[in-house]
Amino acid sequence: MITDGADNQVTVDALADATANAKERISSHVLRTPTIRLPWLDAPGLEVWAKLECQQHSGSFKYRGAVNALMQIPSQRIITASAGNHALATALAGKRFQKEVHVVAPTSASDIKVQRLMNDANVTLLGEDLFEATKEALSIAAESKDDDDGGMYFLSPYADKDVVAGAGTAVMESFEDVGVFDHVFLPLGGGGLAAAIGAWCAQRTPCTRVHCTHPMIFGRQFASDQETGCSISAQLLKATTPTYSDGLAVQLVTQTPFARILDSTIHSVIQISETDTAAAIAEALRLQSILIEGSAATTIAGLRQSAQTHQLQGRVLLLLTGGNIPSSAVAKALVTNVHDPGMRQTLGLRHIVSSVERHGSVAWKQNAKSSAANHNVSTLELWTALASRLQTSVLELGAKFDQKQTLNRDLHLQADDWCPSTFRDIHHQLTLKCNEFSKSLEQHACVRLNLWSIEERYRVLLQLYAMLGSLLDRASSANDQAKRDWFFGAESQHASNCNYDRYGSTELRKIEQKLQNALQLGNRTPIELLLTSSGMAAYQVIQMYLLQKLGAHGTIVVPPYIYFEALEQLEAFSHPTLMYAPTFDADDIMETAERHDAQVVFIDPVANMVHLPATDIRHFARIVSNRASWSSRIVVMDGTMESGGMSVFDWFDGPHAPTVLYYESVSKYLQLGLDLQMGGFLVFPSHLDNRMRTIRRNSGTIMYSRNAFLLPPIDHALYQARMLRLTENAERFSELLGVALALTVEVRYPHLWREYGWRHGGGVVTVRFLQEGMNNKEGLEACIDLILRGAEAMGVPLTKGVSFGFSTTRVSSASSMAQGTDPFLRFSVGCDMAVEDLGDVVIQGVCDYQRAFASGLGTRQ
Repeated sequence: MITDGADNQVTVDALADATANAKERISSHVLRTPTIRLPWLDAPGLEVWAKLECQQHSGSFKYRGAVNALMQIPSQRIITASAGNHALATALAGKRFQKEVHVVAPTSASDIKVQRLMNDANVTLLGEDLFEATKEALSIAAESKDDDDGGMYFLSPYADKDVVAGAGTAVMESFEDVGVFDHVFLPLGGGGLAAAIGAWCAQRTPCTRVHCTHPMIFGRQFASDQETGCSISAQLLKATTPTYSDGLAVQLVTQTPFARILDSTIHSVIQISETDTAAAIAEALRLQSILIEGSAATTIAGLRQSAQTHQLQGRVLLLLTGGNIPSSAVAKALVTNVHDPGMRQTLGLRHIVSSVERHGSVAWKQNAKSSAANHNVSTLELWTALASRLQTSVLELGAKFDQKQTLNRDLHLQADDWCPSTFRDIHHQLTLKCNEFSKSLEQHACVRLNLWSIEERYRVLLQLYAMLGSLLDRASSANDQAKRDWFFGAESQHASNCNYDRYGSTELRKIEQKLQNALQLGNRTPIELLLTSSGMAAYQVIQMYLLQKLGAHGTIVVPPYIYFEALEQLEAFSHPTLMYAPTFDADDIMETAERHDAQVVFIDPVANMVHLPATDIRHFARIVSNRASWSSRIVVMDGTMESGGMSVFDWFDGPHAPTVLYYESVSKYLQLGLDLQMGGFLVFPSHLDNRMRTIRRNSGTIMYSRNAFLLPPIDHALYQARMLRLTENAERFSELLGVALALTVEVRYPHLWREYGWRHGGGVVTVRFLQEGMNNKEGLEACIDLILRGAEAMGVPLTKGVSFGFSTTRVSSASSMAQGTDPFLRFSVGCDMAVEDLGDVVIQGVCDYQRAFASGLGTRQ
């Protein structure tokens, strides 16, 4: 690349020559789209033509750049970030040149583009705009550099010279086909196309003036005087907002290498309103039968505006850059009042696409090399990271509120000042409290705080944040309006949205994607995660799917015990047939399923009962994935007891792998012991996304947005570090009791977790008295009371109650509900105490109970 000195800026001549060379290189691979007259845009002294790149392969000019780049890139794996057109083009070109393409798209990408994109590429929706999506893609590319094949090559839509040069070939064809033009109008976007055309025209036809169009809604300011700080290149670094012209919503991550070309060769930048863009879409369709997207339509609107203000003369070329537009945007455009745009403009004219009810796996971006052994995160580091993330979320919520208030004013929506004032007051106080909490975690201050105090404070902050996040939201937001404000999130304004909270939300989708990445249940095949209102709600979604598949026939095989509420559901059905495996051994479960030709098989890593029987899931997966009879079977797994502890979807990897449906309760480990709410999730192959999402929606089992706000912002390292800490404490606790009470009780813990390839063993320990008469509800309650009084005397924190996963150890007299099994003591071992002290307390309490029980027997005799 020829640049000007050390600042890495591409020169005009270098880019113009590269564009000319690109034309020769790609001519046999791209469509030479027509350049046609648009007489309905003519004016006295003005002759208007259009280059129909909306008819190009992949639906836009972007295919030219993708082909030019991929023909020269040696890497076989490409990753890119795009709002749609560049992604579509790169995916199609990758397919043509047999390269694997991964696309990170923002949640604001056009739905028609995302749906088409999934046919040719791996897709992930990350970030609210292209700026955030680009940062994610760059991060993923950087993380892959040590892969055996050299990793993924990041292909920039705007900073790659080959992409830009290929794009510029469109204007060369028009000049060859029709002749020289006095003016060229094209969308600005990220500046790549503009730079190529500006450079080529400056070198080959200096008399041609290049004009760029740009959405006014972005609020950017352009000026010809570069000393004002309003240069084109500088403005491209500023943020964008949702717009009809979603392909132009580009915020560059770094300064473009074409900055000098843009600032020196572009004659003007014309700001286009959303109303004018919508009108131009309708105009092209009505008067020329051309379907164009918002980005291309801005050139028509820009020409009309320039013709009025600058009295243009001569021959004009409009680059109609793409035609990938959803039907909802077309419908809105067709009813736009072009005669009185000021009265008609509403947020409904903007093309804002919700990510709700879309799928696109994020699993492939996970680092398969991660292991539990590397998660050496201290308690202080964990809570410091969580505090920082909450601070960021609070700031983002404030920015979202400010943007909403600005839009309300611009759209003249009625407002009750008392409500936004209340939001500001609470937000201000929450910001102060978050800052105070973060400072309390600093090394010199943290000595005055114990873990319980940290958790209690963070718990309150999360609840305040969740309350504030839903304070101004609606359960059924409007998607269009006049005067009356009835929404909070701008994504609700998409015309095709059904804004029932039961249908999900953008915020919920983002949280689901983050949770999926944190759990790392698999990264070899696309999977999806859906949050539900409880663990049983997650199971209900799976059960409804199973009933739809099986109907009134079929056989289901279960181990001797699964979670009692799920088992109650299965046993209540007269059909299908329910069969039990004789043991929890993986081979026994396989044999039972094959003997009865079962269509569905339940298998859990750890059963929540007195002996904590564990099943070797990895062994099971490896065997069945290579047996022909299993490819049509469904395997259902409750991973709550081994939360996030297995790459389970990677284990089921073979030519005959069954369909895996996985679920957990979010009420246990995943809340980091904060005990804020019920919750659950299910994970399944991506091809079932529409089916599962529909069942969740229709059954009302979704986790609503205000509840999703309560989930701690964990990542994989933080979560595994905490689970390993609980595992270490639980193992030590079980060893202490096992040695001291060997003649009195049987202590159980899933010690085989390492052998089975799990990341941790969980924090649950069970205790059963060897003298069976002692395992009764009343006696165990008395034993727990003795333990609690001993803990109180020794200053050891301990609570009594059901559930598990807390930082403070909890004990209960659990009834497993399995037939023929008595109650037992279940300990959820925490991390907010010295394990030895806890062991001493429990050992003493058990011994006291043993003596009292023996004494009672003697008295009765």
